Amino acid sequence: MEHQCSKQRTGRPYAYRRAERGQSLVFIALVLAFLTPFIFTVIEFSERQMEVAQMEDALQQSIRSAVQAFDYAHLARNGQRIDQQRALQTARETFVRNLSTVSGLVERPEALAERVTWRVLPEGGTCSFSDGQAQTFDRPAMCAEVRPVMTGFGLLGYAPYRPLITAAATLDALEQ
Repeated sequence: MEHQCSKQRTGRPYAYRRAERGQSLVFIALVLAFLTPFIFTVIEFSERQMEVAQMEDALQQSIRSAVQAFDYAHLARNGQRIDQQRALQTARETFVRNLSTVSGLVERPEALAERVTWRVLPEGGTCSFSDGQAQTFDRPAMCAEVRPVMTGFGLLGYAPYRPLITAAATLDALEQ
């Protein structure tokens, strides 16, 4: 029976030592014990980032659609203003539709849409969000914010989280 040997550099040019069976198995087991939770954490973090991005897109697209609800009577007088009723209705309906593509939501889209704080600025103004940020508009604008309950991927059993999602859009400029 042959013994496997491996070269080992010591002080002598060609010193050999006998390789023990199963050495690499122990090494792989130790590496996997630390690597697996790290990989799962990276997957969880990536999933949460994707869910937040989907929620931001859903809210931003609903605001962009809703802000284009003109007050046509005001437009006929060469003015520019948002019809608040139509804008809010359009925003809610579009947001509920957009939520069908968002993963990781705990609550129903209709219930979440009811919790959104919508702000219509028919002639411009400042939108202040609960995190202290503010945006000022010189034209008609609309803003929204919500804290949805989201789950993440759940590989490591992290608790649901509530990111603050904000969106704002202004009415396109009227060229005269």
